[in-house]
Amino acid sequence: MSAQEDPQDYWEAQKLAQLENAAGAEQMPMLVAVRLRPLSSKEAEAGDTSIVSIVENKLIVVRDPWYDAELNPNRPKEKRYAFDVVFEGSASQDEVYQQTARGLVDGVLDGYNSSVFAYGATGAGKTHTMLGDLEAPGVMVNTLHDMFTRMRTDVQFSQSKFKVTLSYMEIYNELIKDLLMPSAVDLKLNEDPVRGMVVQGITEYGADSADEILELLHRGNLYRTVEPTAANEVSSRSHAVLQVTVEQSEATAHVTGNLRIGKLSMVDLAGSERASKTDNTGQRLKEGANINRSLLVTRS
Repeated sequence: MSAQEDPQDYWEAQKLAQLENAAGAEQMPMLVAVRLRPLSSKEAEAGDTSIVSIVENKLIVVRDPWYDAELNPNRPKEKRYAFDVVFEGSASQDEVYQQTARGLVDGVLDGYNSSVFAYGATGAGKTHTMLGDLEAPGVMVNTLHDMFTRMRTDVQFSQSKFKVTLSYMEIYNELIKDLLMPSAVDLKLNEDPVRGMVVQGITEYGADSADEILELLHRGNLYRTVEPTAANEVSSRSHAVLQVTVEQSEATAHVTGNLRIGKLSMVDLAGSERASKTDNTGQRLKEGANINRSLLVTRS
């Protein structure tokens, strides 16, 4: 670094250089992607404008709308943040999936564990990105379709048989609830010597197709805890966790072969929030405090 270079610019340049030389999503131990949310109708009506721009799909530039070189000569006029991939607000659901979770399918079928987390502020579009709808399916939907398609059509698995099970739960106010069996609440988290951390009493459904899993997902989402806030009319007040376990074994009967078990966890986190933005009071304010506390634990 030369004496005339700004330290922040130098380290950002180094980060970008590393990202340019990075492997694809399927070869990376961890990938961090950011999806920009378009302005909401409420923001557009209020005359708000975007202060964020994207450089080469990897760098986010946030301009200071109140920057004044004369009043604040030491205040930067913009901040820059580098990520593995950044999507414009107009990016399609399929584009997001292809550059992120698609690279995890092969690993799960080969017996590895993988996780996908959607994190962001209330109203940022996490549930839309993860679940989507019939016209624009999200990461969960596309991942499951790809997984079952590969099981049935890939010649690599022609001599294998698969067993797929899933569980779907929510964590609300530090309590675990089974979304596929709504009467099962306050479930306990235990450590199993073979399976690792497990939720005691959670329902595990066997599934034969992605459509079957999606039906269970939509049914489970009906029991998620949602409440209106100033930032989002259908704000998810809980973390939703979908765990899909894939067991792969030899298709030939009476043959002892290797058993591969891969687990894919897809998590739609509750939105982090500021009470000043959501106008929350009473129970909603307490929920927000619990949400932010559990998100802090998740990030650490």
